[in-house]
Amino acid sequence: MKLAAQLYNVRDYTRTPEDIEATLRRVKAIGFDVIQISGFGPCDPDLLAGWVKELGLDVCVTHTPWPRLSDPAELKKVIAEHKKMGCDHIGLGSRPDSVYPNTYEGWTRFIKKANEISKQVQGEGLTFGYHNHDFEFQKWNGITAIDRIIEECPDLKFILDTFWVQAGGANPLKYIKKLNGRIKVIHFKDFKIQDRARKFAEIGEGNLDWDEIIPLCKAQNIPYAALEQDNDWLIDPFESLAQSRKFLLSKV
Repeated sequence: MKLAAQLYNVRDYTRTPEDIEATLRRVKAIGFDVIQISGFGPCDPDLLAGWVKELGLDVCVTHTPWPRLSDPAELKKVIAEHKKMGCDHIGLGSRPDSVYPNTYEGWTRFIKKANEISKQVQGEGLTFGYHNHDFEFQKWNGITAIDRIIEECPDLKFILDTFWVQAGGANPLKYIKKLNGRIKVIHFKDFKIQDRARKFAEIGEGNLDWDEIIPLCKAQNIPYAALEQDNDWLIDPFESLAQSRKFLLSKV
């Protein structure tokens, strides 16, 4: 299992093309050979693909904005850009709440559209993945939204996020097992409690049981673990990535 830098971690440093290039070089210098692209500002796709190739980076997945995914013509461009970078996995960071509200009917419409996107992406030899938060664990008629997605979107892959599964009141181990064969990238993100509030933490500094999570991921041959901490940093976010990587190096 390869460790990837989820670049949403350093989104404040990827707002311009110059920032993006500097950030790619910095995470490479930390020791990462794999990245997830997320939270980038505008950047010419040819420039980005050139930097990725020059630095020998493997882009394991992206988080692509919903307006680009939901329009079939724009999705064709997204697919071409991913192929140019050598990335075969297109990801969605979250269900767009303004388009599909967090209701049973909203999820029904989202599921239909997600299946359409999956079909178009698969037709081009790529895969489409969904990244969860905690709201997918709300139930309607006794079933959670995430279980509906799993059952009703058979071609959809998952970018399972360990923190948000825990925050949703579920067990990450259960969902890693449930999604066996459907996770190409898992988000390793730790969960801690401070003053009775949930907080993000560097991996190994929170309460998740990595001695159970990591062996299960390896047993299921999940190719990539993307390291992430959304916020709550007590140190520089690049140092945060480096610290999480150091903790995991002896375990993966």
